[in-house]
Amino acid sequence: MDEYSKRIHAVERTLEIVEIISEIEPAGVSEIANEVPVSKSTVYTHLNTLTENGYVNKDGDAYQLGCKFLTLGSSVQERFDLYQMAKQHVDELANKTGEPTNLVVEMDGKGICLYATNPRNSADVFMSSGERNYMHATGTGKAILAHLPDSAVESVLDKHGMPELTEHTITSREALFDELEQIKNRGLAFDRQETIHGLYCISAPVIVDDDVIGAISVSGPVNRFTNEERRAELSEAVEEIANVVELRFVFS
Repeated sequence: MDEYSKRIHAVERTLEIVEIISEIEPAGVSEIANEVPVSKSTVYTHLNTLTENGYVNKDGDAYQLGCKFLTLGSSVQERFDLYQMAKQHVDELANKTGEPTNLVVEMDGKGICLYATNPRNSADVFMSSGERNYMHATGTGKAILAHLPDSAVESVLDKHGMPELTEHTITSREALFDELEQIKNRGLAFDRQETIHGLYCISAPVIVDDDVIGAISVSGPVNRFTNEERRAELSEAVEEIANVVELRFVFS
Protein backbone atom coordinates (compact mmCIF):
# COMPACT_ATOMS: atom_id res chain seq x y z
CA MET A 1 0.00 0.00 0.00
CA ASP A 2 1.29 3.47 -0.89
CA GLU A 3 2.25 5.40 2.25
CA TYR A 4 0.09 8.32 1.13
CA SER A 5 -3.02 6.13 0.95
CA LYS A 6 -2.70 4.80 4.51
CA ARG A 7 -5.44 5.87 6.91
CA ILE A 8 -5.83 5.85 10.67
CA HIS A 9 -9.26 4.38 11.31
CA ALA A 10 -9.47 5.72 14.87
CA VAL A 11 -9.02 9.26 13.57
CA GLU A 12 -11.66 8.64 10.89
CA ARG A 13 -14.04 7.45 13.59
CA THR A 14 -13.38 10.56 15.68
CA LEU A 15 -14.09 12.80 12.70
CA GLU A 16 -17.28 10.86 12.00
CA ILE A 17 -18.42 11.41 15.58
CA VAL A 18 -17.67 15.13 15.29
CA GLU A 19 -19.82 15.34 12.16
CA ILE A 20 -22.65 13.46 13.84
CA ILE A 21 -22.57 15.85 16.81
CA SER A 22 -22.71 18.82 14.44
CA GLU A 23 -25.85 17.40 12.82
CA ILE A 24 -27.85 16.45 15.92
CA GLU A 25 -26.33 18.43 18.79
CA PRO A 26 -26.85 18.27 21.66
CA ALA A 27 -26.24 14.55 21.27
CA GLY A 28 -26.07 11.76 23.83
CA VAL A 29 -23.73 8.78 23.72
CA SER A 30 -26.55 6.42 22.72
CA GLU A 31 -27.66 8.68 19.85
CA ILE A 32 -24.11 8.84 18.53
CA ALA A 33 -23.55 5.10 18.96
CA ASN A 34 -26.67 4.46 16.86
CA GLU A 35 -24.95 6.21 13.95
CA VAL A 36 -21.52 4.54 14.09
CA PRO A 37 -20.60 0.82 14.03
CA VAL A 38 -18.81 0.81 17.40
CA SER A 39 -19.79 0.22 21.00
CA LYS A 40 -21.03 2.91 23.36
CA SER A 41 -17.86 2.53 25.41
CA THR A 42 -15.74 3.26 22.33
CA VAL A 43 -17.89 6.28 21.51
CA TYR A 44 -17.44 7.50 25.07
CA THR A 45 -13.66 7.16 24.78
CA HIS A 46 -13.65 9.29 21.64
CA LEU A 47 -15.92 11.86 23.28
CA ASN A 48 -13.77 12.00 26.40
CA THR A 49 -10.68 12.64 24.28
CA LEU A 50 -12.45 15.41 22.34
CA THR A 51 -13.74 16.96 25.56
CA GLU A 52 -10.35 16.90 27.27
CA ASN A 53 -8.85 18.70 24.28
CA GLY A 54 -11.55 21.36 24.08
CA TYR A 55 -13.20 20.25 20.86
CA VAL A 56 -16.42 19.08 22.50
CA ASN A 57 -18.35 20.40 25.50
CA LYS A 58 -20.34 18.14 27.79
CA ASP A 59 -23.54 19.43 29.38
CA GLY A 60 -25.08 16.77 31.59
CA ASP A 61 -25.34 13.69 29.39
CA ALA A 62 -25.25 15.61 26.11
CA TYR A 63 -22.37 16.74 23.92
CA GLN A 64 -21.94 19.79 21.71
CA LEU A 65 -19.10 21.06 19.57
CA GLY A 66 -16.76 23.39 21.43
CA CYS A 67 -15.67 26.91 20.53
CA LYS A 68 -12.31 25.57 19.42
CA PHE A 69 -13.97 24.72 16.13
CA LEU A 70 -15.04 28.36 15.82
CA THR A 71 -11.40 29.41 16.15
CA LEU A 72 -10.33 26.88 13.56
CA GLY A 73 -13.14 27.87 11.21
CA SER A 74 -12.21 31.54 11.44
CA SER A 75 -8.61 30.77 10.55
CA VAL A 76 -9.78 28.78 7.52
CA GLN A 77 -11.97 31.68 6.36
CA GLU A 78 -9.16 34.18 6.70
CA ARG A 79 -6.77 32.26 4.47
CA PHE A 80 -9.13 32.69 1.50
CA ASP A 81 -8.36 35.85 -0.47
CA LEU A 82 -11.95 35.75 -1.71
CA TYR A 83 -13.27 35.97 1.86
CA GLN A 84 -11.05 38.94 2.66
CA MET A 85 -11.97 40.74 -0.55
CA ALA A 86 -15.69 39.91 -0.56
CA LYS A 87 -16.96 39.79 3.03
CA GLN A 88 -17.61 43.52 3.30
CA HIS A 89 -19.50 43.54 0.00
CA VAL A 90 -21.53 40.42 0.82
CA ASP A 91 -22.60 42.29 3.97
CA GLU A 92 -23.47 45.32 1.83
CA LEU A 93 -25.61 43.12 -0.42
CA ALA A 94 -27.48 41.79 2.61
CA ASN A 95 -28.06 45.29 3.96
CA LYS A 96 -29.22 46.56 0.58
CA THR A 97 -31.62 43.72 -0.20
CA GLY A 98 -32.66 42.67 3.31
CA GLU A 99 -32.19 39.05 2.22
CA PRO A 100 -29.68 36.35 3.30
CA THR A 101 -26.49 36.43 1.22
CA ASN A 102 -23.80 33.81 0.71
CA LEU A 103 -20.23 33.51 -0.51
CA VAL A 104 -19.39 30.07 -1.91
CA VAL A 105 -16.29 28.35 -3.27
CA GLU A 106 -15.81 24.96 -4.87
CA MET A 107 -13.77 22.35 -3.02
CA ASP A 108 -13.53 18.69 -3.94
CA GLY A 109 -16.55 18.96 -6.21
CA LYS A 110 -18.91 20.45 -3.62
CA GLY A 111 -19.98 24.03 -3.02
CA ILE A 112 -18.64 25.20 0.36
CA CYS A 113 -20.26 28.20 2.02
CA LEU A 114 -17.36 30.44 3.00
CA TYR A 115 -19.56 33.14 4.53
CA ALA A 116 -23.27 33.70 5.08
CA THR A 117 -25.44 36.52 6.39
CA ASN A 118 -28.89 36.64 7.97
CA PRO A 119 -30.05 40.27 7.97
CA ARG A 120 -33.56 39.43 9.14
CA ASN A 121 -32.28 37.25 12.02
CA SER A 122 -34.77 34.78 10.68
CA ALA A 123 -35.14 31.09 11.38
CA ASP A 124 -35.59 30.49 7.65
CA VAL A 125 -31.88 30.80 6.83
CA PHE A 126 -31.00 28.26 4.17
CA MET A 127 -27.20 28.23 4.25
CA SER A 128 -24.56 28.63 6.94
CA SER A 129 -20.78 29.00 6.92
CA GLY A 130 -19.03 25.70 6.34
CA GLU A 131 -22.06 24.03 4.79
CA ARG A 132 -21.41 21.73 1.81
CA ASN A 133 -23.89 21.38 -1.04
CA TYR A 134 -24.26 19.57 -4.34
CA MET A 135 -23.31 21.95 -7.12
CA HIS A 136 -25.80 20.79 -9.77
CA ALA A 137 -28.76 22.06 -7.75
CA THR A 138 -27.67 25.30 -6.05
CA GLY A 139 -27.53 28.72 -7.66
CA THR A 140 -23.95 29.28 -6.49
CA GLY A 141 -22.89 25.81 -7.58
CA LYS A 142 -24.32 26.26 -11.07
CA ALA A 143 -22.80 29.75 -11.34
CA ILE A 144 -19.38 28.18 -10.73
CA LEU A 145 -19.93 25.10 -12.92
CA ALA A 146 -21.01 27.29 -15.85
CA HIS A 147 -17.51 28.77 -16.00
CA LEU A 148 -15.54 25.54 -15.65
CA PRO A 149 -14.39 23.40 -18.57
CA ASP A 150 -16.86 20.66 -19.52
CA SER A 151 -14.33 18.05 -18.43
CA ALA A 152 -14.20 19.56 -14.92
CA VAL A 153 -17.99 19.56 -14.70
CA GLU A 154 -18.06 15.92 -15.79
CA SER A 155 -15.55 15.08 -13.06
CA VAL A 156 -17.74 16.73 -10.42
CA LEU A 157 -20.80 14.80 -11.62
CA ASP A 158 -18.85 11.53 -11.80
CA LYS A 159 -17.73 11.97 -8.20
CA HIS A 160 -20.93 13.18 -6.55
CA GLY A 161 -23.72 12.28 -8.93
CA MET A 162 -26.89 14.31 -9.46
CA PRO A 163 -29.26 13.32 -6.65
CA GLU A 164 -32.84 14.55 -6.85
CA LEU A 165 -33.23 16.87 -3.85
CA THR A 166 -36.70 18.09 -4.82
CA GLU A 167 -38.97 17.51 -7.81
CA HIS A 168 -37.41 20.66 -9.33
CA THR A 169 -33.82 19.37 -9.28
CA ILE A 170 -32.07 18.89 -12.62
CA THR A 171 -31.07 15.23 -12.74
CA SER A 172 -29.87 14.71 -16.33
CA ARG A 173 -26.47 15.80 -17.59
CA GLU A 174 -27.90 17.01 -20.89
CA ALA A 175 -30.37 19.31 -19.12
CA LEU A 176 -27.68 20.56 -16.75
CA PHE A 177 -25.26 21.42 -19.56
CA ASP A 178 -28.08 23.26 -21.35
CA GLU A 179 -28.73 25.21 -18.15
CA LEU A 180 -25.03 25.98 -17.67
CA GLU A 181 -24.83 27.38 -21.21
CA GLN A 182 -27.75 29.69 -20.45
CA ILE A 183 -26.11 30.77 -17.18
CA LYS A 184 -22.87 31.57 -18.98
CA ASN A 185 -24.74 33.72 -21.51
CA ARG A 186 -26.88 35.66 -19.03
CA GLY A 187 -24.31 35.88 -16.21
CA LEU A 188 -26.69 34.74 -13.48
CA ALA A 189 -27.73 31.38 -12.04
CA PHE A 190 -30.96 30.52 -10.27
CA ASP A 191 -32.02 27.90 -7.76
CA ARG A 192 -35.77 27.61 -8.23
CA GLN A 193 -36.58 25.36 -5.27
CA GLU A 194 -34.07 22.82 -6.59
CA THR A 195 -32.33 22.16 -3.27
CA ILE A 196 -35.04 22.97 -0.71
CA HIS A 197 -38.78 23.41 -1.07
CA GLY A 198 -39.60 27.08 -0.72
CA LEU A 199 -36.08 28.38 -1.42
CA TYR A 200 -35.23 30.71 -4.30
CA CYS A 201 -31.67 31.85 -4.99
CA ILE A 202 -30.01 34.26 -7.42
CA SER A 203 -26.28 33.93 -7.90
CA ALA A 204 -23.43 35.49 -9.87
CA PRO A 205 -19.92 34.10 -10.34
CA VAL A 206 -16.75 35.87 -9.28
CA ILE A 207 -14.29 35.62 -12.18
CA VAL A 208 -10.68 36.78 -11.90
CA ASP A 209 -8.20 36.44 -14.79
CA ASP A 210 -10.74 34.28 -16.64
CA ASP A 211 -10.92 31.80 -13.72
CA VAL A 212 -14.06 31.38 -11.62
CA ILE A 213 -13.01 31.57 -7.96
CA GLY A 214 -16.41 31.50 -6.31
CA ALA A 215 -19.95 32.82 -6.39
CA ILE A 216 -22.11 35.30 -4.50
CA SER A 217 -25.83 34.85 -3.96
CA VAL A 218 -28.94 36.27 -2.41
CA SER A 219 -31.61 33.82 -1.32
CA GLY A 220 -34.81 33.52 0.61
CA PRO A 221 -38.36 32.17 0.69
CA VAL A 222 -39.76 31.85 -2.81
CA ASN A 223 -42.75 34.07 -1.97
CA ARG A 224 -40.35 37.02 -1.63
CA PHE A 225 -38.91 36.34 -5.09
CA THR A 226 -42.07 35.82 -7.16
CA ASN A 227 -42.49 39.45 -8.18
CA GLU A 228 -40.70 40.04 -11.49
CA GLU A 229 -39.64 43.57 -10.59
CA ARG A 230 -38.21 42.35 -7.26
CA ARG A 231 -36.27 39.56 -8.99
CA ALA A 232 -34.80 42.04 -11.46
CA GLU A 233 -33.79 44.32 -8.61
CA LEU A 234 -32.11 41.48 -6.72
CA SER A 235 -30.42 40.18 -9.86
CA GLU A 236 -28.93 43.58 -10.56
CA ALA A 237 -27.72 43.91 -6.97
CA VAL A 238 -26.03 40.48 -7.01
CA GLU A 239 -24.31 41.17 -10.34
CA GLU A 240 -23.13 44.56 -9.14
CA ILE A 241 -21.56 43.17 -5.97
CA ALA A 242 -19.85 40.34 -7.88
CA ASN A 243 -18.39 42.93 -10.27
CA VAL A 244 -17.15 45.06 -7.36
CA VAL A 245 -15.37 42.06 -5.85
CA GLU A 246 -13.80 41.21 -9.21
CA LEU A 247 -12.50 44.77 -9.50
CA ARG A 248 -10.97 44.58 -6.04
CA PHE A 249 -8.86 41.64 -7.22
CA VAL A 250 -7.85 43.53 -10.37
CA PHE A 251 -6.65 46.58 -8.46
CA SER A 252 -5.23 44.84 -5.39
